[in-house]
Amino acid sequence: MTVRRYTITVAGTAHEIEVEETSATRFQVRVDGQDVDVELTSHQDAGDSPVVPQIDPRPESEPARAPRVPRQVRTRATGSPSPAVSGGADLAYSMTAPMPGVIASVDARPGDQVPKGRTVLVLEAMKMKNELHASRSGVIAEVLVAEGDQVKYGQTLLCFEKA
Repeated sequence: MTVRRYTITVAGTAHEIEVEETSATRFQVRVDGQDVDVELTSHQDAGDSPVVPQIDPRPESEPARAPRVPRQVRTRATGSPSPAVSGGADLAYSMTAPMPGVIASVDARPGDQVPKGRTVLVLEAMKMKNELHASRSGVIAEVLVAEGDQVKYGQTLLCFEKA
């Protein structure tokens, strides 16, 4: 059984208590090192009571305002930018993983001339095979992955030759 430990204050004095449920209505309670057997004779869960929120209406003369956002939240730096944003000019000449997954097949090799829209890789993610198509016509300069490789979102998979 699970033992729960609490620190309670009674009349200004702190007490350490441990409560162990021995049955649905019986508990072994230790208060400051002394054991006490406790039997539950009745209870009412807070979930059985209706909760009725009290809402004070805003006076008509007071304009509605958005809640204040704490300064540390407003100035917190965001995570790393999306690969689509951080790739710069080379992004037009590369293909990145649109999601994490495993390379199921590589259908292009360095030196291959591929038309826009041709399937060059198949990425398996969440038991679904996703065909990755060439975003441009061109010559494959480099394939950076092999079948079976685990890839992360935004990882560069292949590069096209720059024209």
